[in-house]
Amino acid sequence: MIDTVQRYIDATIAVAIMATLGVISGFVAAALTGDRMLAFLAAGAAFALTGLVSMVRVWRMTRRPVLPPDPAA
Repeated sequence: MIDTVQRYIDATIAVAIMATLGVISGFVAAALTGDRMLAFLAAGAAFALTGLVSMVRVWRMTRRPVLPPDPAA
């Protein structure tokens, strides 16, 4: 039960980080260009890229390294 709650908390934090970076990049794009569509695209791209990087990190952490073969005795 506690393990499941911890996973939901971790997922909520990850989505909050993704949303924060997306909003920041959207505001920066809007300030630099003044184009709303470009700001939405930048926010969506930052959200997706942050999610992709997070997924790759989790995937790399969960892979088990292959043990080297035992040396001949």
